[in-house]
Amino acid sequence: MGCGKGLLPLSSIPGREVTTDTLLLAELAASVPCQVCFDLGTGTGEVLKNACFKDVFAVGVDNSVSALRLFDTRFGQPLLCSVSMLSSVFREGCADLVLANPPYNNSDNSRHSPDPLRREAREGDPLLLYRFIFAGAYLLKEGGCMIITGRLDKSDDIETGLLAAGFSIIEKYNKGRVLAIKAQLLGCS
Repeated sequence: MGCGKGLLPLSSIPGREVTTDTLLLAELAASVPCQVCFDLGTGTGEVLKNACFKDVFAVGVDNSVSALRLFDTRFGQPLLCSVSMLSSVFREGCADLVLANPPYNNSDNSRHSPDPLRREAREGDPLLLYRFIFAGAYLLKEGGCMIITGRLDKSDDIETGLLAAGFSIIEKYNKGRVLAIKAQLLGCS
């Protein structure tokens, strides 16, 4: 079983454009063979929808009821849950692939979006990035892959978190101000 074909239909919720980070995550996800995929901070599920997964059990995790109401269940199962509670819901090492587009604004660096749903999705406390990374490490099997996006100026923070959680950086991609890092979870031996 593998992930999608890598074709990116430009689809989304009517009136809302698909963002660069969503398309970058979807494109990279489509190239990773997997059977179980989690999308942390899934929002409305656009990454899963645009990844064109085939024969993959996909779970979209978010703590926004308003975003998950728009999630299309043809592309995965939505779960209302904070990333810090995932270890109470799922067993360790149950996924091959974890995707994440964590919130990147806090009170120190915020430029608020006029869209309330997008504003909610982009704002979090400074440690939230690391909670996303460590939740990904918890969910992944040894050798599993995490793909995480963020702003280019957060590259050092993302890399530090990935290395601290036991990942090895495989590749970095950027499109404009958006960065994606593909990392593999190393074993404990």
